[in-house]
Amino acid sequence: MNTLPQILARYGDGKCPSALQVETVLEASGTDYLEYHGLITNVSDHTVLLERACLADVEDLPGYGLSDGPYLVYRSGRHKNDMPGVFETGVADERLRDVASVMMEAGDAMAGGGKVNRVISDHLTVIRDRGGMNLVFAFLTGRDQLFETEILLDADAKIQRVLCSVLFSVELAPGQSVRTESLRIARTRELSAEIEQFAARKAKLYGARCARHPSVICTWYYYGLSVTLEDVERNLEIIRRRHLPYDVFQVDEGWEITLGEYEPNSKFPIPMADLARKIRNAGLVPGLWSSPFVAHETASVWKRHPEWILRDQQGHPCLFPMNDTVYYVFDITRAETWDYFRELYRRFTFEWGYTYHKLDFTRAAVIFEQAAFASRRITLAHAYYQAVKAIREGMGQDAFFLMCGGLYDPIIGLVDAQRTGSDVLSMWSSNISQGGKTAPYTIRQSMMRYYMNRWWANDPDALMIRKNAGMERGLRLTLGLLSDDEVRTSVINQFAGGGIMCQTEPLDRIGDDRLMEIRHLLPVTETRVQPLDLMSPARFPGCVDVLIKKTEAHCLCLINWSDTESEYASVNLELLRLDASKRYVVCDFYSGMYVTGVKSTDTVKLGLLRPHAGTVVKVEAMENRPIIVASDGHYSMGAECTRLEIRDGRLILEKPAILPVSAHYRVLLPEKWRASGRETVEITLAPGQETAQAGLELPAPSSENASQDG
Repeated sequence: MNTLPQILARYGDGKCPSALQVETVLEASGTDYLEYHGLITNVSDHTVLLERACLADVEDLPGYGLSDGPYLVYRSGRHKNDMPGVFETGVADERLRDVASVMMEAGDAMAGGGKVNRVISDHLTVIRDRGGMNLVFAFLTGRDQLFETEILLDADAKIQRVLCSVLFSVELAPGQSVRTESLRIARTRELSAEIEQFAARKAKLYGARCARHPSVICTWYYYGLSVTLEDVERNLEIIRRRHLPYDVFQVDEGWEITLGEYEPNSKFPIPMADLARKIRNAGLVPGLWSSPFVAHETASVWKRHPEWILRDQQGHPCLFPMNDTVYYVFDITRAETWDYFRELYRRFTFEWGYTYHKLDFTRAAVIFEQAAFASRRITLAHAYYQAVKAIREGMGQDAFFLMCGGLYDPIIGLVDAQRTGSDVLSMWSSNISQGGKTAPYTIRQSMMRYYMNRWWANDPDALMIRKNAGMERGLRLTLGLLSDDEVRTSVINQFAGGGIMCQTEPLDRIGDDRLMEIRHLLPVTETRVQPLDLMSPARFPGCVDVLIKKTEAHCLCLINWSDTESEYASVNLELLRLDASKRYVVCDFYSGMYVTGVKSTDTVKLGLLRPHAGTVVKVEAMENRPIIVASDGHYSMGAECTRLEIRDGRLILEKPAILPVSAHYRVLLPEKWRASGRETVEITLAPGQETAQAGLELPAPSSENASQDG
């Protein structure tokens, strides 16, 4: 590619178009890619309102190296409730309606409908032709402007135009210049490598924070707003008594007087600093929920600073509905609000002692794009960055910062974790109040945003796996309607998230049969995640590769999305691009089946998956060492072990005793230890036991191998 697109700026004040000078600045180029940004200068003698700039206007996709349609199109979304996904041009089906829609906050219905004539994507958009060539539109920067890639469709759902734009809505003084975000347009057959490069570059540019992956227990998805101090204390006692190894106890919404009035309400009759000490004394990190960018109309902050209320063009407060209440929104273009946010989180952290923070509904500050913002000298995206930066400064660099429900790109480098989808429900399909499906959509949101793990620890939202057929406390949050197969898939979703592990249960109401499903997730393991069927025409991704960094094994998370038909867990190793000189063992976690001597190009069919069920299939190179091929412990089937070796004729397995349950392993022996015809050895660790050994009962190996790993 060597032809720079012409960048077009749009005005909002009706002034002479010649007031702006627009320059396209090339950053890098090659045969198959262009990287560039725009530089826009007000060359007039009066202030000009700059609304947006179009960085690319594509009508001729074959001109960019694609064949004629139909195409598969991947759409990313700006907010967590948006539905990322893939649709096929020329087909107006559910896939198209999905990506043109927004999930409801509760995660159980889709907003939108009717005929779709355009799809709005965000920082990453992919168009693939029938031959497997991909055209990728990626915004390489993202701290100063909101952006969008608009895919315009004709009456037959075929692509008419693709427009990549940045949104300013700022005033430029005479002589003032601004630069746009940088856009990369690339043509490639290596899509996974292109997306990896995109995510890694942004992570490096903004100094991504993604080193910590805690396990969390939170109160929301049972107690909701009804949570009390007694609820917290009861669960802390059960955590102690049942030896549950969570890192964080997070008190979710319901502790405060109201949003904006952050003092404990009557259900929490002790100072919040005292509650933090109780949590810390129980051996956990204290976590706290808050929603800084909205406040109830009765909150004292509005009495002190009514000018901070974001208002529409008619002067009315912008209203944000949440949990059956309506709230006023902060105008974050006012720099003085940043000081308020900074002080709020300094108090939470250093006075009260909460060092894990979950911030919610922060999108409220950026969704009213036509509001009468106090400042027209700062873009909304950069104001959001500055507000979140002030929050990080308030809580300090050591606190763990989970964002839930805000912009993605501007806060890379500021937050430690970020939600990847809508709120979950403990049911597969819901017809209780709003209708629609739940788990398939929220799981897809997380899987399709896999690459964000380069920027922070992804949060696929909380795991709810209890059994509870009837509502309690008047809340459907209390329900537990997942079947055993659906529980399995929900647990797999946490593993495939590749980020933090969060659970939410009333610990006195859940039996060990369901609670101990977390043994498949703990300890939280460092992984790299990638859907192998990202651009599949299927509605939901069915195969996610979780690369275990410690062992270099691939753990493939497979899900059967069918409501009626069973299917086999089938794995095509060619998709993994493995070393052709090696042979591999492939093992299915739930069926216990394994196959040895598999080539890098083989397809292996293992256990049967019932509707809504999932499994994890490990693919590991066969080398001169023992390999775990079956387990009821961690999904990685080996990464939890600190020692697995053959020494002096004995197989030794060692792992931390994390949970008070036994752990069973079947270990494939190296070929030289199979002289007796026994291929595998069974090892069991009792609750609390960390090391187990098994005699191999084989002729002693040669002296050169007698005391080294097998």
